Amino acid sequence: MSTALIIAIAYFVLLSVGVSLYLRKKVKSGSDFVTGGSTLAWPLVTAAFVLAPLGSGHTLSLWESSATLGASVLWWGIISGGIFVPLFLLWFGPWFRSLDVKTFPEGMGKLFGKKIGWLISAVFPAQLIGICIAEVMATATAFYALSGGKEGVLEYSPDCIILAVVLTILYIIAAGLMQVAWMNLFNAIMLIVGSFLAVFYTGSWLSKEHAGWGGVAEIYANAGEAWKISLLDFSPGIVWGVMVPCLFLVVFMCSASQAQNQPMLLAKSDSDVRRGVFWAAFINSMVTYPWVVLALVGMTFAGIAGLEGAAIKSVPELALMALPSWMVGLLMIALLAATLSTTSILTLASSHIIVHDIFKQVVHPKMSDRTFLRLTRMMIFVCMILVIIPALTSPRILPLLMWIFSFAIPVFVVYLIGMLWKVNKAAAWITILAGYAADFLWTIVPPPGLPQELYLNVYPTTIVTLVAGIVLNLILPGKPGYLRQIKAEARQAAAGA
Repeated sequence: MSTALIIAIAYFVLLSVGVSLYLRKKVKSGSDFVTGGSTLAWPLVTAAFVLAPLGSGHTLSLWESSATLGASVLWWGIISGGIFVPLFLLWFGPWFRSLDVKTFPEGMGKLFGKKIGWLISAVFPAQLIGICIAEVMATATAFYALSGGKEGVLEYSPDCIILAVVLTILYIIAAGLMQVAWMNLFNAIMLIVGSFLAVFYTGSWLSKEHAGWGGVAEIYANAGEAWKISLLDFSPGIVWGVMVPCLFLVVFMCSASQAQNQPMLLAKSDSDVRRGVFWAAFINSMVTYPWVVLALVGMTFAGIAGLEGAAIKSVPELALMALPSWMVGLLMIALLAATLSTTSILTLASSHIIVHDIFKQVVHPKMSDRTFLRLTRMMIFVCMILVIIPALTSPRILPLLMWIFSFAIPVFVVYLIGMLWKVNKAAAWITILAGYAADFLWTIVPPPGLPQELYLNVYPTTIVTLVAGIVLNLILPGKPGYLRQIKAEARQAAAGA
């Protein structure tokens, strides 16, 4: 086994065990496990939140895409950090807290009736587990590549996949959401330091062994691909395949995801949600840059570019070529900090929805807190089993991500309308079902003759959802939006006093 792999595994095992021992006496109930007791200050709330939406989407998928689309894929990170994170921490997160619920499906049930909450609690865990599958496979890919690939001691399946699942379980099983917050606090630092240090070290290596960064630019220029190292390439593939999908998928999907809303339960107050907005936006954007830079450098070497699956292998192959073992280990820790943090919060969120919204609210309303804690921990293992089976047997899951992500778009649009504009149950049901129908139909019978990037499910799902949601709420009567209801109640209370 390679030194880099040993360093990375040892780091996560020691950190998981150390944090677990520190927190074991602080988690005394099921509520503590899934909410952290709602007692944490903004640094830990920010840490729990900021790594949740990263994962392979901000690392492996971007560096793989950069082989064909160039550096402009970084607009995914720019839009995510510059638009989604501020919107969520300044508005959407506090809105969720104002509902005084434990899960997003429960919040939808409070707005539009319990039945719609039950529908979402049935759909969302499957969606989150689907994303978990992709994250586990991305983590396994990193293990496999940096352990030596075909010449290494680990097989991709089952060795690397099982290892990814075990580390995910260790990330959350002892103290749940509070453990995620503390783990992410350390890992956010490791993610930034490890990835940027690798870029600086690679630059030094290029200067000594090759023609430096200028040599990289010259290679792309000579190949007629100078645009690949520019952020200002606004080709249709970038605009319609990266920028617009990111705007809708990240903002709409992530804002409706229990994985993003779960860390909001940690905060002592809304102020502790909002205070970390600068650091969260900065980290969310900046973590994308090193991976794309390293990938673009790696693809300038014939020995890497000529490999089968070169795009996805570019970063690990360059790391093994240019960096000492300890630095490769640090880079791998940085990569795993992104993928494992995302996988763990997705698993915890799925388990929380299943136990809270299905078992507790529907099956066993009088469930004791002790049973809730045990069942939530048990459900973490069940979710990981549901993840590991397709991960072991499916050659590719990443192409399904856009389809999976799109399931949250109708839910968030309805939620947005219900919070700001109008609450109408019939309009909510029709809008969600119409959005789901568009998502399915586009997958089964897509229209012919469109550019490749326009086949993404985000487009029909978003268009149908917006049209249905706006038209139906213009036609049908309803109560004022929830935030308007809160303000009206506050004015009445003040007048009565």
